[in-house]
Amino acid sequence: MFDHIAQPISYQHIELSFPVHLDIKRLDLVHPQISGNKFFKLKYNLLTAKEQGLSSILTFGGAYSNHIAATAYAAHLFGLKSIGIIRGEELAGKPLNPTLAKAQSLGMQLHFVSR
Repeated sequence: MFDHIAQPISYQHIELSFPVHLDIKRLDLVHPQISGNKFFKLKYNLLTAKEQGLSSILTFGGAYSNHIAATAYAAHLFGLKSIGIIRGEELAGKPLNPTLAKAQSLGMQLHFVSR
């Protein structure tokens, strides 16, 4: 249910001038919206939520957190409501930055709390 949205993990070989074999695992290419380790962190939480019949997922993050945006995207993709607890109560009622605006446009309810 989750792996079909991911691109195959690729490895990039780096040529060096000394005898070391170096490959880089390109997790930044796993998915355009849910990239890197966020894909693997969210995968099992979302699968468990779906298996348990839950309807929403809650997460915490900062105002510029890519985790917040990735969670909103993944929850939207799998039909789950998402709630983001955002550090920084001073941001409540102000225009949203692009990260939070993206999360909100994907249906995430944003709640601001003190740091």
